[in-house]
Amino acid sequence: MPLEGNLTDFELTDLFQLIQLGQKDGSLRIHSDDDVGIVYFQGGNVIYAKTNSIKGEEAIDAILRWEKGKFIFNPGEVSITPNMNLPIQQVILEAARRIDELNRIQKVISSTEAIVKIVEVPEAGVERINLKPEEWKALGFVDGTLSIKNIAQRLNISEFDTSRILYGLISSGLVKIISQEPKKEKEEEKEIKEAKKEGGLFGFLKR
Repeated sequence: MPLEGNLTDFELTDLFQLIQLGQKDGSLRIHSDDDVGIVYFQGGNVIYAKTNSIKGEEAIDAILRWEKGKFIFNPGEVSITPNMNLPIQQVILEAARRIDELNRIQKVISSTEAIVKIVEVPEAGVERINLKPEEWKALGFVDGTLSIKNIAQRLNISEFDTSRILYGLISSGLVKIISQEPKKEKEEEKEIKEAKKEGGLFGFLKR
């Protein structure tokens, strides 16, 4: 028999623990305001997770941050290729750690649309920093035009891991953010229209 509810009345961590205690198999679908998540369980372990745009442990992090929405758990529904196999307690603990780290990162990097560039004249002492291979690799894509999202795609790793790496490089003084968010197309169109009224498109291009 399916179990249905609302996230305002039932926290997902409590639901996960309930599934673990019963060592249940099944699928949990969560509908938030603007996303859909699905988590599969087998013997009380989490074996698969995804949202509309991300999969795996990163999807668990996103889902566990949702505070509004509806869920339905269908016992016995397990027909998926696993992308993890972890005890629920570990999933919740690791998610909590990453969410805490993400909160710290977001104080510096507010969006993965942020564009970063190498600091041309770093402060004294920076030359003594020993970079890890993953940091060197990320640094190779920092050119002042690519966003963190673009760099993640080129590195073929998650946006969270890319943000974590670049957060360290920014904190060390090797990299800086030059734009947190590109102009939206609608804003650009509005500026062009206003420029035409004030003196033509040429006047806009001269600015």
